[in-house]
Amino acid sequence: MTQATQKSTDNTIIKTKGAPQTNQAFIRPKQSANVLFKCMKRLDYLKSTLKMKAIVPRYYEEKINYLNIKEIDKIAFPMSCFCDIHLNKLVDHMGNYGDFAIGMNKDWGITQGIQPIHYINEYSALRKDFSSIFNHAKHATDNQRNDFSTYNNYLLMDLLFMKPLEGEMMTDKGYETRNFHDEREWRFVPNINEVDTELPLVIEQQQMNEKSYGAYSDGIQTRPDLWLKFELSAIKYIIVTDKSSKMELINFLRDNDVAENEEEFFDLVSKIMVFNDLKEDW
Repeated sequence: MTQATQKSTDNTIIKTKGAPQTNQAFIRPKQSANVLFKCMKRLDYLKSTLKMKAIVPRYYEEKINYLNIKEIDKIAFPMSCFCDIHLNKLVDHMGNYGDFAIGMNKDWGITQGIQPIHYINEYSALRKDFSSIFNHAKHATDNQRNDFSTYNNYLLMDLLFMKPLEGEMMTDKGYETRNFHDEREWRFVPNINEVDTELPLVIEQQQMNEKSYGAYSDGIQTRPDLWLKFELSAIKYIIVTDKSSKMELINFLRDNDVAENEEEFFDLVSKIMVFNDLKEDW
């Protein structure tokens, strides 16, 4: 088991289990949260995450019409999304993404390569320059392709970590308009191109539908090498909807031996918070 060594603002050495070995000292945030929250809509998802000690990416659709890329207005690729929002401001966010959540130590997230996304103002020079070079690369002639090949992977990876300040997103109720900047999103995208798999990094345009998203996501479920794994010590908070959900989760943790010993079990239980109780105090 590897550990990441970090320093807090008072120079205390902190060791976080389940992270790559590093001597990096992270500066504690003052304005942003020190936790990355992964919200979920069902208790079963939270149970599965804790039992596997892994967050499994899924394929999601992203609208990219704001980039004015010819012939493409949306893409779909695997990701796990987190929000960098203080605990006392989570109510609105969880209302959109689910009343269950796991809050991971931000230092752990950094060492795992989870990346804050780049919010794009569609009227900015940056957006215009990106759109221009992406369109040139996408529609290059055969003679030009070699010139752009060096940059294609960079352009695609940059695209996977972009989002407009506001726009439409697919939800259970259809497309809804959101202020994305309020979500303070961090994103994990698995290194699909570096493993032996037929799963695509980006789904072909002719396969862009919910059935394909689900089928490819099921494929990731069978590939632990694409999961975002963690040790229980990296968890700072677990949020459930109500007290009955809390008791159900505690029983699940005990019955499935999620913790390695009694001390770890009680430490994990101590991190469980009830969302309905929290809302009364916020």
